[in-house]
Amino acid sequence: MSHSIRSMHFLPMVFGAILAYATAGQAATCIAPDNGGGTANVPESCAYKGEDMSIISGLLPGDSIILNMPLLSNHTNVTRASDATGGENVHFDTEMIPLSLTGMGSLSGFSRTFTIPVPVMWVYNSPRAPGAVQSFNSEVMQFFGQLGIGDPDFDLLRIAAGTGFGMPSPGHTTLTQLAGGNWSVDSFFDITYRIDFVGAPGGALNGRSGSTVGMSRFVSQQMEPIPLPAAAWLLGSGLMGLVGIARRKTHTE
Repeated sequence: MSHSIRSMHFLPMVFGAILAYATAGQAATCIAPDNGGGTANVPESCAYKGEDMSIISGLLPGDSIILNMPLLSNHTNVTRASDATGGENVHFDTEMIPLSLTGMGSLSGFSRTFTIPVPVMWVYNSPRAPGAVQSFNSEVMQFFGQLGIGDPDFDLLRIAAGTGFGMPSPGHTTLTQLAGGNWSVDSFFDITYRIDFVGAPGGALNGRSGSTVGMSRFVSQQMEPIPLPAAAWLLGSGLMGLVGIARRKTHTE
């Protein structure tokens, strides 16, 4: 048997390592436990990762500040209340972790990273029918976060969103029951947001202020996705294993 044919036996190892590397650090499907009532509690059972937001209004032409992929996580103080239609209102506290700001244009040297708490986020879930697959509309009614006082660049940095603030933020959730009783969660929200800012005296945004309205899709993911370094280790391990096996094959023939 030729060396090229024998090497085919090791291709699954290589492909598996490459797949692990390619998917690591990306959003892993959220798996939520059954709440004892034949369904799962959402959205607070999952983290939600958003598309980039931006600040444009109040800056010079051609300038912007990109808010890089905020992650909603660390949900606490959850309360749930059913309404007359069978839907439910869910209130909880969360955080935007991490929120990285990157300047563009004449602000290209501006870069900040911090966490903004979001007290009392409010989501409404429409009624859901029992079954192994449950599909229902959801909507962010209230989302409000503000940077604390004393920041060197911002006298004010506030992010507000949600239908309750006059900014429609619809979404949809599909729960699929897994073997063992847990639920796979496929959920998103198209959040309309408004970012208000006032630059701090002496900071990079001194004398500037404005309000920018935009939209960001937030998609459910597992609370703790596989980090990229771990995937790189898996890829390296797979390739090193392939080299070692190939060498042993060569020495024994």
